[in-house]
Amino acid sequence: MEKCFYELMSTIILNEDVPVDEVQSVLAGIISYSMLQDEQLKDQHRQTGFKPYVFSGPYPLEPDRIYRERRMYRFHLRTPNLSFALAMKRCLPTGNRVAKFVSVEMKNFTEEHIGELISLTPIVSTVSNRCWMPENGLGLLAERLHVNASKKCKVLDASFKAPDEYFFEHIELLNRKPILVKYKSKGAVLLGHKVRLRVKANDWAQQLAYTALTLGLSEKNTLGFGYCLARR
Repeated sequence: MEKCFYELMSTIILNEDVPVDEVQSVLAGIISYSMLQDEQLKDQHRQTGFKPYVFSGPYPLEPDRIYRERRMYRFHLRTPNLSFALAMKRCLPTGNRVAKFVSVEMKNFTEEHIGELISLTPIVSTVSNRCWMPENGLGLLAERLHVNASKKCKVLDASFKAPDEYFFEHIELLNRKPILVKYKSKGAVLLGHKVRLRVKANDWAQQLAYTALTLGLSEKNTLGFGYCLARR
């Protein structure tokens, strides 16, 4: 498995004020609309299941936690798929009425070793159709994170065999209370959390960590959950 991924760095100007707890929904809508402008991406967008990308929140974050109309922000979309990255680079500037795209730059990155994964956007893991909460136990969350990364890795590399032990040796919850994210288009409110994982050094663990980095940690990555920072 080649350790290379592509990142689209978009500069946008918002056409309306957006609260921080709604901005992931807004960006997800922009990305979905852009995918519908390309026949290949349209088919992929309409398929259920795995989609090969994850995106960050916009920055800089405003002190009052409201992204402002007519101000300029950046957000990143990450994917391991070159053809998808090229198609999105072409289609993202079509945007929609919520934002105007100023520029879309594309860079490729390689990762040699991952010591830690830190979620920059909240992660969501569902337990009996509800969002995981601390009272469900860190052990259950650790299991869900490992299984999710293994499934994604299997999609990218059919020969991959998931081990019984986790790809990380320590998990730390970074937030004191759940992070609320609203999705008006789905009529949903999701509760997420931020985590830090200390990743094992062996090859299979590194492969799983790299998969989580490029496709997002845990679930609902195409809604902007689980975008991570890697540290050596």
